This record gives sequence, C-alpha cells and structure tokens, in this order.
Amino acid sequence: MDSYEGVFILKPTLDKQAQDDLIEQLRGLIKKNEGDIQNVTDWGKRKLAYLIDKKTEGIYYLFDFTLLPEKMKIVENVLKLNEAILRILIVKK
Repeated sequence: MDSYEGVFILKPTLDKQAQDDLIEQLRGLIKKNEGDIQNVTDWGKRKLAYLIDKKTEGIYYLFDFTLLPEKMKIVENVLKLNEAILRILIVKK
C-alpha cells in the first residue's frame, strides 16, 4: 500500500452537519476500497487564491491515508463526481 495526502476543498455554503456527512462518506469510500485513514484535519474556512465556481472561500480538509495504487483511480473518479467538493489534490507521500 502507498501513503497519500489529500486536500479537499468543500463548498463554503455547507453547514457543519453536511460537512460531517461528507467527511464520513469520504472515509467510507477509502475504507470500502481497502484503504486505511491515519488522520483527518479540519483546516476550516479559508480564502481561495482564485475563484472556483464563483466562490471566494472554501472549507479545507486534509486526509492522510494509505491505499492500493490500483484503487486510487476509482477513488478519484468518485470524488470528482461529488458536487459538494470544489477541488481535490491527492499526492503520494
């Protein structure tokens, strides 16, 4: 398994309950694909460097996780379809 770091920028209009539900979905997606999550850090709402979907702010979360390389493409494709997520950046450690 490879170690990854993922930063997810959520829409700033999400309330706390919607954020928690989305984070649980992300956790479930990684675990369903035989991954393991070491840490999830809430960075809070921050100003974006540039407009994304006419938004100037986003809610940032950092995930540290391990996953099989062949499962990463599946996870990325599912995440890209979620409209509550503005941006995704996943890098291999």
